Amino acid sequence: MIALVDPVSSGAQLADALLEEGGDFLIVWPQARAPLAGTGHDQVKTVLHTGLDETAAELRAAGVDTVVAGSEYGVTLADELAERLGVPYHAHGLRAARRDKYEMTRALEGAGLAHARTAVVRTEDELAALLADWDPFPVVIKPFNSAGSDGCRICATPAQALAAFRAVAGERNLMGEINEAVLAQEFLAGSQYIVNTVSMDGAHLPAEVYAERIDRVDGAPVLRHIISRQVLDEREQEIVAYVLRCLDALGIRDGAAHTEVMLTAAGPRLVEVNSRLMGPYLSPDAYHAAFGYSSAHLVAERFLRPKEFRNRFDLPYGSARTLAKVYLRAHRDGVVRSLDGLRDMRRLPGFHSAVRLPVAGQRIEDAHLTTGACGLAFFVHEDAELLEHSLAVLHEMEDSGALFHVTEPGN
Repeated sequence: MIALVDPVSSGAQLADALLEEGGDFLIVWPQARAPLAGTGHDQVKTVLHTGLDETAAELRAAGVDTVVAGSEYGVTLADELAERLGVPYHAHGLRAARRDKYEMTRALEGAGLAHARTAVVRTEDELAALLADWDPFPVVIKPFNSAGSDGCRICATPAQALAAFRAVAGERNLMGEINEAVLAQEFLAGSQYIVNTVSMDGAHLPAEVYAERIDRVDGAPVLRHIISRQVLDEREQEIVAYVLRCLDALGIRDGAAHTEVMLTAAGPRLVEVNSRLMGPYLSPDAYHAAFGYSSAHLVAERFLRPKEFRNRFDLPYGSARTLAKVYLRAHRDGVVRSLDGLRDMRRLPGFHSAVRLPVAGQRIEDAHLTTGACGLAFFVHEDAELLEHSLAVLHEMEDSGALFHVTEPGN
């Protein structure tokens, strides 16, 4: 019996995959998301988490022998419940390092792995003192724990960094937490990659490798798209090898991990590891068309059909087609009046599907966020160069306002 903890975001697709495969599982919802219980997967037993001892006792009585995090929100709770139940999971002693980005860099340092210079600051005076010796600029200022580029700023001067600190310190982030501390981190120049893995008993299977396109808009990094690599070149193989060492350093042993890494002139440098599936949504048909599987289905396979999953370690990484995932965006904040550009997007070579699109009348609060608030588009094609051209055309449509017609409220 599997306990799937807090399956929001892409965790919903993991629940779908477990259902497809006939998995025996239940869902654990924290009280904060109790209204979600019974929605979307109403045929699955749910447990409302009230306290670790109480929830662990209920899971033990249900015969739970596997715990899986269903989202970033469930990462810590899943680990704590696994420890209470005494079932295999990640190394519990490194729990904080898997959520706390500062502790993450310390774990890498302890393992002898290269990492970005990172510091925690809680006051403007602490930041000013840190920046007095910071060289070279720019510096990245971001919330201690959040997602989707929320509050993240690339700052070229101490004044910009202090302004970025004031903008996020004490505010509530996308994880629902108050930013009591802020990270100052070395700006990593280079090409950013994603390596998605599924682990089994401490062995890590590279499932998907992507290059990212990240634009800088008004000082904020904005993720435009990710595009998969069908075959890995020598530097990309180096990235994957580095990521697997990072997973070991963080005690990740079972299930999905989503890792972002920068390939710099000095070699790979970790941005962050997330011990759960990549969010915010995984379109199973698009991933199967490119890879022959989705990460959610691989996680289901690992726990439901472990012998089949273990055979994958004997196969080289590679995919028959290239997949691109586009984080659609409006060119400005405001109210969506029409989505008439979708007909042109759907005619682009390689277009596969689009999900979570906004509707006419919807308010766009922050066009910089990369949480899929304006929808996601998936492209799949054998010709990676042709796919890149389609993405360039689509981004031009987004930036010019030709995809979504957005106006000021009341207009």
